[in-house]
Amino acid sequence: MVEKMKYISITGHISAMNHAVDRYLSRYDIQLEKVAEHPDMEPFTTLNPYAVTLQKAERFSALFGGEPAVYIPMKASEAVNRVEEAHRAYEARDEAVREKERQKAEIEAYLQTIAPFITLDADISELEESRFLHYRAGRMTAAHYRQYEAFLRTDDRIIFLLTKRDSAYVWGVYFTPSVNAEEVDAVFASLQFEVIPLAAECMGERKNGTVAELNRIWSSRLRKLRVEIRMDTEAALPKGSVRRLRVACGKVRALYDTFDVKKYASLSKGKRVFTFVGWMGADDADALEGEINDDALIVFTRHTGEDEIAPTRLRNPPIIRQFEFFTRLYGLPTYGEADPTFLLAVTYTLLFGLMFGDVGHGFCLASVGMLIGWKYGKPLGRIIAIVGVSAMGFGFLYGSVFGFEDILPALWRRPAADIMGTLVFAVGLGAALIMISMALHMYNAFRTGRMGDFLFNANGVSGLLFYTVIVYGAVRVFFMGRGFPVGLLAVPLVLLVLRQPLTRLLEGRGGMLEGSVGGGVFGIIMELFETLLMYVTNTISFVRVGAFAVSHAGMMHVVLRLSQNANVSGRVLVLVFGNLLVMGIEGLLVGIQVLRLDFYELFSRFYKGGGRVFVSHKINRV
Repeated sequence: MVEKMKYISITGHISAMNHAVDRYLSRYDIQLEKVAEHPDMEPFTTLNPYAVTLQKAERFSALFGGEPAVYIPMKASEAVNRVEEAHRAYEARDEAVREKERQKAEIEAYLQTIAPFITLDADISELEESRFLHYRAGRMTAAHYRQYEAFLRTDDRIIFLLTKRDSAYVWGVYFTPSVNAEEVDAVFASLQFEVIPLAAECMGERKNGTVAELNRIWSSRLRKLRVEIRMDTEAALPKGSVRRLRVACGKVRALYDTFDVKKYASLSKGKRVFTFVGWMGADDADALEGEINDDALIVFTRHTGEDEIAPTRLRNPPIIRQFEFFTRLYGLPTYGEADPTFLLAVTYTLLFGLMFGDVGHGFCLASVGMLIGWKYGKPLGRIIAIVGVSAMGFGFLYGSVFGFEDILPALWRRPAADIMGTLVFAVGLGAALIMISMALHMYNAFRTGRMGDFLFNANGVSGLLFYTVIVYGAVRVFFMGRGFPVGLLAVPLVLLVLRQPLTRLLEGRGGMLEGSVGGGVFGIIMELFETLLMYVTNTISFVRVGAFAVSHAGMMHVVLRLSQNANVSGRVLVLVFGNLLVMGIEGLLVGIQVLRLDFYELFSRFYKGGGRVFVSHKINRV
């Protein structure tokens, strides 16, 4: 759900600014905002006095690691003095240590240069010494690479091996017979191909081997240099001071961050009064107000924030929270809009299990997901673990274990044995989910006062009534053998046809139609056709839920049949690799298809996204 936010201000005499920052702003999650320009206010422009010391502290943090696990209290003056003293000792090291640092920087630059060509499986020294083959490694822009593909890909004189690409550049190596070297070099120069030497010397040495081998050689040398530099630097410092230096570095970072918060302050003319404004959660605002009410130095004020756009912070239970990863892909809800994460979590888990029901496959997915999610902290891994458990549950309902359907009884149905029933259930489930998404659209429209959308939109009251009658009519025709209730469609159909003029009338915008009458009527007809087409296509899209459940059973049936034609050892191999192949291919496809159903068939009806991320300026104290 979207947490309720409050727009607040904290005001006080300039002498109490440090008190306000240290006691309140550093402890609460507040997104501070710049105060709008006002003739009686001016921004806080004092430079951060810890900026230079912080640069030195970050160098030591990179060298010795972050703060130690054991907390050591330290005053601000002691932290700054300790970092400065360590820096002076660091600068006083002998020339041998400085030479090691130059070598380290040289190796790092070389490794960064050859990194895009790590997949080139050829000995660089042999390429350099070849008399008959000419090569060049380098990069060009993506636009120039498209020109190469259009005009030079079929040139028999050139072989281009692409090794890496991103949105801006393409890295690769081109080969050509030596007799064509000059001409081909000129062609690639016209494409602004930036040549990158792979056999460059590093530390006065040139090694032989493939790019991957060169990377291993120089990476090993780099690790040794880093250890030596760290040991030499530690030896230059007072004995036993490294732990306290690490604490001091963290303290300097906190001091810098604390002072940096002040840039959000606005000062009165004469710089006698400061003001901070920002957004915070309603519960936090209540707690902060309670504290400040007992503080004679600070004044707390709540504002309506009507002219400001509140940021969005999601608050969901731990299991649901994992699916915020997908919600953020679509876009955070705007403040006041319904958070779709709960619906996404439920539908994604349910539909994945329906489409991928197998006890064994689900167990494997859950195990891999737990490894990725809980060991590496990746939300996608936790999602895989959750849907893996869902797949296991539906595996019991389908009676399927690694494709075997003669081990467990089916507690519900076997999809391959009841194809029509499976497809019909999938469509019915889809219709129910579409109705829920319509209800959410109505909720959003009502909360934001868009009564025209609430009543007459294709996803509003009129649309829900119309769609419900269609679903009811389909059930009557196909399952009850009765006629379609055409009369029930009259009222919602009229409301949908007249949606535009009724909305304009309700909102008092004047004029029943926009533009000419003919153009307005044509627009109404096309909009109605589009609405009907949307209802049909969105509902039919859910057929894929049943289709994947059937295809999963079918693919495993093929694997089992192939295994029966092999000997004992061959059967084991077929079963193992067949199951791995099905889990890999179908698991990926099902994951994508379920996300597509959520995004396009459900989210598109009620959810806009585009919310502003809540960014807390709370400071981690040391």
